[in-house]
Amino acid sequence: MLSRKRKSLKFLFFCLAFFCCQKSAFASVSTLDSLIKAIDRAIENKDYFTKRKETKIDSLHATLAMLTEVKIKYEVNSFLFKELEHYDLDRALNVAKEKRNLALQLGDKYRIEQSQMNVAEMLGKMGMYKEAFEILDYIDLVLIEKTNKEYLYHIYHSTYSLLYQSSLSDEERQKYIRYVYHYKDSLLQVLDTSRLSYQLVYTGRLLDYGHYDAALEYILRVYPNYLEQKDNFSFDYTLASVYEAMGNTNLQKEYLARAALQDLMKPVKSYIALRKLAIILFQEGDVSRAYTYIKCAMEDAHFAKARFRMIEISETLPIITAAYEQQVNAEKRNLRKLLYFSLILVAFLLLISFIVLKQIRKLRKAEIKLKNKTTEISTINDQLKILNDQLAESDHVKEVYIGYVFDICSSYINKLENFRLTVHKKLRSQKINDAILFTSSTKLFSDELKEFYQSFDAIFLGIFPNFIEDFNALLRADERITPKGNEILTPELRVFALMRLGINDSRKIALILHYSPQTVYNYKLKVKNKAISSKEDFFMSTQKIGK
Repeated sequence: MLSRKRKSLKFLFFCLAFFCCQKSAFASVSTLDSLIKAIDRAIENKDYFTKRKETKIDSLHATLAMLTEVKIKYEVNSFLFKELEHYDLDRALNVAKEKRNLALQLGDKYRIEQSQMNVAEMLGKMGMYKEAFEILDYIDLVLIEKTNKEYLYHIYHSTYSLLYQSSLSDEERQKYIRYVYHYKDSLLQVLDTSRLSYQLVYTGRLLDYGHYDAALEYILRVYPNYLEQKDNFSFDYTLASVYEAMGNTNLQKEYLARAALQDLMKPVKSYIALRKLAIILFQEGDVSRAYTYIKCAMEDAHFAKARFRMIEISETLPIITAAYEQQVNAEKRNLRKLLYFSLILVAFLLLISFIVLKQIRKLRKAEIKLKNKTTEISTINDQLKILNDQLAESDHVKEVYIGYVFDICSSYINKLENFRLTVHKKLRSQKINDAILFTSSTKLFSDELKEFYQSFDAIFLGIFPNFIEDFNALLRADERITPKGNEILTPELRVFALMRLGINDSRKIALILHYSPQTVYNYKLKVKNKAISSKEDFFMSTQKIGK
């Protein structure tokens, strides 16, 4: 409800802006598109204007309920009649009858004639022509006052115009058109030339004579005088009729739109402009809007009980409705086709998505495999690097120790040859005791072993110069091993030096160093107990010294 009120207020602001811009002729007039959009909004907010009208009518009824003086009640009923005469013909007829009763009570000839003509006018608009003419013919044209005479001619003119428009034969049309022209001329004789009613009738008479340019020139000359009036829709409709006669459809549409917009806002329920505008829009191909307008016109005519207007609209409504339904059906077919195409497209996209997802899964699996392979290759590369480092180290050690072995072998061959020659000389000289004494001494072995240790220690530290410091870093601070005197390596360090060279078998170590296997085991156990880390970590760490 709140949003509906906001829409209504927004539309009212738009309409106020539209009327404010009409201060100079043609200079600041809204475009046809703006007018059409304003009509669309007015139809959307039609209930608002109807409620506003009903509120005003209810207010007048409330005022009447409080009145007792007949003359004042008559005047209030006159206001009420003006509100209803183009809005609800049945209620307007009842108000006209009430006015007649009040006028009879007053015994006022002028008011009796006026209220009688109010009744006749409503009967004519409702299609009860016989009853209308019976009332009109009863009024004496000689004795009637001038103001009422103008009104009387107006009713005759409008009633015969309705009969002319509803005539089926040419003979009837010719008869009624003569009456229309007669009463139009009569009106021009009694009306003041400065009044709006005269100017509208005069313009219509010029159109009857086919003087279109003169009619246009005349109405454009007097039109600016009524731009600021709220109820200038009669002028807009008349100007639209002039442009229709001249074949200017664009300007005809513009002024029909102006008149229709004012009809909807007032609101007037019995009107012509919106119906004519709907027919033009239909002819131009705007079927949807034409259907909306003609439907609105029929609803309003039915509300007003304007039977003649309903007959007029019913001649066009089926054609526009059929075209609208055809257009709607065509749009439905197009929408159905679009829906089928969309479903096919969605199915195709789903299929593509499924294939893409499947490929993505495959790619992810391949990426995982590739990543695993890359990790494996990286691990293998790391292992190869370690092996390369070990091989490089091993090659270096081999180079050093091969030279060392060749040197020892050559030295020991020479020493062995010298030993043989010495023993041989002693035996040849029959110095058997000297030979026995010479071969039984351990000093020679002790000296050679000591020289072997010194050579091994020197060569090993040449390869691993920081071995002692790195090895001690693996031991507790108070248990570190330091060579004494002329020692290069202690026996314990010598055992672990061989282990660093890759000789882990205790028997081989014992054989190389001329230790017993138990001695080698004891050295290992003793040093291991001094280590900071566990046994496994300690032995692994010794293998990494010097890397």
